[in-house]
Amino acid sequence: MDFFYNMLQGRVTTLKFDGYMSEPINIDNGIGQGDPLSMGIYQYYNTDLLDIPKDEGESVIAYIDDSVMIAIADTFQEAHKKLLSMMTREGGAGEWSTIHNSPLEYSKLTLVDFAHSSSSKQRVLLSLPQIEIHPSKSTKYLGVIFDQNLNWKEQHAHTIGKGTSWAMQIKRLAKPMC
Repeated sequence: MDFFYNMLQGRVTTLKFDGYMSEPINIDNGIGQGDPLSMGIYQYYNTDLLDIPKDEGESVIAYIDDSVMIAIADTFQEAHKKLLSMMTREGGAGEWSTIHNSPLEYSKLTLVDFAHSSSSKQRVLLSLPQIEIHPSKSTKYLGVIFDQNLNWKEQHAHTIGKGTSWAMQIKRLAKPMC
């Protein structure tokens, strides 16, 4: 693992637009966006996140620089306790963030409490030391919209809307100009 951390030392990037090119800017936080090595390096850089789950009903899914923490319990309160633990425990997401010099963007966190549409379980907020997160009805992960009832209505509507938009653009292109 030290090999990959060493690869991240002394990295720089430049900004280029409208004929202007900046002086090299040191990258001292994570991996530069657009870096050709980023896909492979992130696989190793984020690996420790997969070690956070310790207890039954805890899991983490990670793909490149996107991750999801999953807690399964009988109540949302119990699930939130598991999520809080995974975020704050020794070896948890907060510690990972500090060790990897990769501050968590708490504004990007989304909480979705999944339950059957007929469930009467009360959805409650998740209180982290840094922020309170209100449950959302849905979130997008890797281009797929997951809604709180897993009925895929939002994903279906999004897909139909996108397909309709593309079909209309193709129709305009195919229309003969008079």
